[in-house]
Amino acid sequence: MAVEKMKIVGVIGENAILNRVLRLVLVDGSMHTVNALARINSSDFFLPPNEKNIKALEELPFLKPNSSKRDFTHDEQMIAALLNLFSMKPYVRLEHLGQDYDYDEFMQGLSDIYDKVCRTADEVDEKLRSIEQKRAYIDSLKYLRQYNFNIDMLSNMKHLSFKLLKLSKENYTKLKKNYENIPAVVLKVAEESKDVIVAVITPIILEETVERIFGSLNYTLLSLPTWISGTAAEAIDELTDSIKEDQDAVEFLKKSLKEYRVKFAEEFEKGFSRLEMEEKIEELKSDIAVGDKLFFMFGFVPISCVPRLENSLKQQFKDAVIVLTDEADASDSIITPPTKLSNSRIFRPFETLVKMYGTPAYNEIDPTVFFSLTYMLLFGAMFGDVGQGLILFLAGTFLEIVMKRTSLGGVLSRVGFASTIFGFIYGSVFGSEEIIEPLVVRPMANINFMLVAAIVLGVFLTIAGYIYNIMNSYIDRNMEEGIFGRNGVVGLAFYLIVLYAVTRTVLVNSGISPVMVYTLICLLLLMVFKQPLANSITHAGKLYSGSPTDYYIEEGFGIIETLLSMMSNTISFIRVGAFALNHVGLYMAFATMGEMIGSAWGNILLLVLGNVIIIGLEGLIVFIQALRLEYYELFTKYFRGDGIEYAPAKIKRKSFNDRKLDTAHSSV
Repeated sequence: MAVEKMKIVGVIGENAILNRVLRLVLVDGSMHTVNALARINSSDFFLPPNEKNIKALEELPFLKPNSSKRDFTHDEQMIAALLNLFSMKPYVRLEHLGQDYDYDEFMQGLSDIYDKVCRTADEVDEKLRSIEQKRAYIDSLKYLRQYNFNIDMLSNMKHLSFKLLKLSKENYTKLKKNYENIPAVVLKVAEESKDVIVAVITPIILEETVERIFGSLNYTLLSLPTWISGTAAEAIDELTDSIKEDQDAVEFLKKSLKEYRVKFAEEFEKGFSRLEMEEKIEELKSDIAVGDKLFFMFGFVPISCVPRLENSLKQQFKDAVIVLTDEADASDSIITPPTKLSNSRIFRPFETLVKMYGTPAYNEIDPTVFFSLTYMLLFGAMFGDVGQGLILFLAGTFLEIVMKRTSLGGVLSRVGFASTIFGFIYGSVFGSEEIIEPLVVRPMANINFMLVAAIVLGVFLTIAGYIYNIMNSYIDRNMEEGIFGRNGVVGLAFYLIVLYAVTRTVLVNSGISPVMVYTLICLLLLMVFKQPLANSITHAGKLYSGSPTDYYIEEGFGIIETLLSMMSNTISFIRVGAFALNHVGLYMAFATMGEMIGSAWGNILLLVLGNVIIIGLEGLIVFIQALRLEYYELFTKYFRGDGIEYAPAKIKRKSFNDRKLDTAHSSV
């Protein structure tokens, strides 16, 4: 239940095996890569001067960033086209990546398969277009079937052109009125429900003039075959036979495509997986330093994963690589170790809420457990109800287990459990306080107790926040904030004294003693002079990190902020008691309206509706208010959240987007 410790693992090897090494690192999926040159230039980097490291030591002064960039556009289009053509879902199989292979050689083989598939697919498309065109010819020839003349004679006339047009009846009427102005022979050959089919014979030299006249009639030109002889009926029979031949050819070609899928499906899957691997490899190369013969790569690896990665590298590459392992130094300003949270399953869902504020630093105490417990406490106290809590618990469990929404479902089930526990404490079931007896207190019957208890809870949580900050500052060796800061030892002492003074004034009606006033003034002065005091004690080079004037102006405003926020932050927790009362009051409002209806069924329906609104609306408000208390009243005291999240280099399942698939489809 903490931040998992890291080690820096370095790999040095010949440039020729760089891709293979990166492939192994990606399959292992444990290394958070860092810039190799930054690591080499860091203060704690040391390469032992021995016989094994001679070549590496010789290249160290001449290393440069890896600037190679490879374009995978053609490979992406090819693989996307194959997967789209065969309706295959793209996903990565690790067994296709762990094998030793040459990417370029594999892609060349896949390209040969792709060419064959494309030729077959093109033939299918060509045959289908041919079938469509022939069917259009048949539809046109049906209008001429009643005439006994050869089609090719009309199509191949030397001085005349023959066209078959379809017009609307309205436009045909306009055409008839202008017969005398048309230098062509117009013959009505058929009539349909809304259209008229006409044959137009025009001298070729007047074809342009006729076209201008017909252009206003919104006609449709019916296509006729020029390569078929005989009558329209004979042409239709010939085209019908030709369509049958094309259909048989299409079936044969489609069968061939199915055989391609059966035979090469695994190759297509390999292609997608290996393309993803190569693209990821190119991304990683930007962090690698290269010399004339060797490459250098470094990354952070969790301590639990280091032996596995070392063994894999040594087993596959033996003496061809040098593996370096060093402790991660959080104080190095050049390279900051990433943070990998390691929490039990109970608290893991709350990591998402913590990361919404920020990622814990590597040398910072992970606040997830404390956040989880206090968040469940705050939510349960504000939304205590057995029935409504069980509904939240069941809904969260369904989301977590069935829907695999582990973060949302996990948080919901746990706050629902907390709500159920507080429901027994308050004696509340679906808003009613008449079903069970409370284990501790009924909120509406003890309003003052609820409000005071909320403030007391806020005091304890605030003190816990101070203690957390002191512990973090101790780990970080930050005396300035840990001892003299407003959230350090001095700030905690000031808070406790003010708290004691306020409590004594309220309960005993006694004033504040002069000693207490002087003590508070001294503590404020310690907070103002925290930087020069800390630097003097630690023997730092200078008292102030910047301008003294700017420092004291900033700290002056900081003291004012401390005085204003110290008590307001504590009083802010009164909302916990207020929402506990509001929860009961909201149910009472719905219960009163239900009684006013005067109908048993109406009363029940209104109570059900009221509980739905309370669970949905008030539950959301309480969720946000509890989060606000955590973020603004607690996190601001002890949590920096300026860490780098652990993001190891690994292959993830990824599909091509629609744009790539569309492009691929058009290319096929």
